[in-house]
Amino acid sequence: MQFKLFFSIALLTGLFFAACGGSHSGHEQTAVPPGTPVKYQCPMDCEKGKLYDQPGACPVCKMDLTAVAAPEAASPMTFKVTLSTEPAAIAAGKPVKLTFTPGIVEKPGEAVPLDVVHEKKLHLIMVSDDLSWFDHQHPEYNGTGLDLSYTFPRGGNYLLFADYKPAGAGHQVEKLPVTVSGAPAKPATYTAAKTTVSVDGYEVSLHPAGGKWLTNNEMHITATVKKAGKPLDVNAFENYLGAKAHVVMIGLDDKTYEHVHPDVNEGSFDLHTQFAKPGIYRMWLQFQTEGKVHTADFVLQAAEGKPGEVKQEDAHGAHEGHNH
Repeated sequence: MQFKLFFSIALLTGLFFAACGGSHSGHEQTAVPPGTPVKYQCPMDCEKGKLYDQPGACPVCKMDLTAVAAPEAASPMTFKVTLSTEPAAIAAGKPVKLTFTPGIVEKPGEAVPLDVVHEKKLHLIMVSDDLSWFDHQHPEYNGTGLDLSYTFPRGGNYLLFADYKPAGAGHQVEKLPVTVSGAPAKPATYTAAKTTVSVDGYEVSLHPAGGKWLTNNEMHITATVKKAGKPLDVNAFENYLGAKAHVVMIGLDDKTYEHVHPDVNEGSFDLHTQFAKPGIYRMWLQFQTEGKVHTADFVLQAAEGKPGEVKQEDAHGAHEGHNH
């Protein structure tokens, strides 16, 4: 089965990926109060705002349509996560309790029930400010919020992306800055692309159609995995949090964020994307074998391209992915 995955922006301004595929859009999502007229929409917004009268599956990404307030309905709710820490000051090498409490801006104090998405109520993506360090954690629900006991390895500035879905609403992503006292690591710099990496005995490579990473073109990316020089069929990998792989993409300059779940095509991970601006992007691809999660980290460098420079036959046709 072929899966075409488009990356889109999750936070901040301007698209860095035109996405469709388990991604998270930066648009505010809304809850639908009981009795509110509803329509149905792809949670990935594959069809750019198209609404349906009845529930069903998105014809593009095949995900279940999500109920949204009809255009004539009352004002939507805006979600926001509050982060508290214990102790208040976070120090490198010392445990800290992080508590994430989702709320509704228009209804302070009202509890927000969360849906389970890929086996968890909240996915927490943690990166250092220079994007040299990455972790993927899952705080546990405490009845009103979600708790995580954690120890940061070094001092410095970090970004925590809280990725969750309130019941009856679309996916939310919040970027929460954290400062950790202590000796920081030497800041990393990225001057060249890194599209083949070795991790835990596996070699993971990204192959863009046309051999270039370009803006203004639909890019088809194949991610292959080898071990001891032998290509592996990633269908044989274990599911990790309900998927064969998790992919996180973050822009170096503006920290735009994407969390997606590729499927498999002919034994490899299959992705489609469009870069809306040139620049450096960090990508982490996680997969699991024999009970161990492996994280391959990449550096992508998108150059300015001319429309049509990557032929559609190379990119495997038009959009068929999804974003959320």
